[in-house]
Amino acid sequence: MDFGERNIETSSLPETDSFEKAKIESALCSSFDRLSRIINNRLSLHAHFKQHETGGKRKKHSVHLKLSFPGKTVVASDSGWLLASVLQSALKVLEREAINSVKRG
Repeated sequence: MDFGERNIETSSLPETDSFEKAKIESALCSSFDRLSRIINNRLSLHAHFKQHETGGKRKKHSVHLKLSFPGKTVVASDSGWLLASVLQSALKVLEREAINSVKRG
């Protein structure tokens, strides 16, 4: 995945079609850009994906996100059946936690 100048790392991304990968890349980039405007410092975002076999035809996905910036580390995770919606939900929680962390100082 190409994130340009953004400091974003992904690990264990499951095999998906190009449309799904584009949605994942877009979600990570837009969230990183929003967070960089709020925090105004060097950021590092790490996204770890996991796929669980549940015995049926569908696969359950979980996403663990870690945002690091000077002096603080914020984590968020979520799980569900649709990878893109799980990622969006985890990013929303991460953004909220980061904003609260910056406000608390």
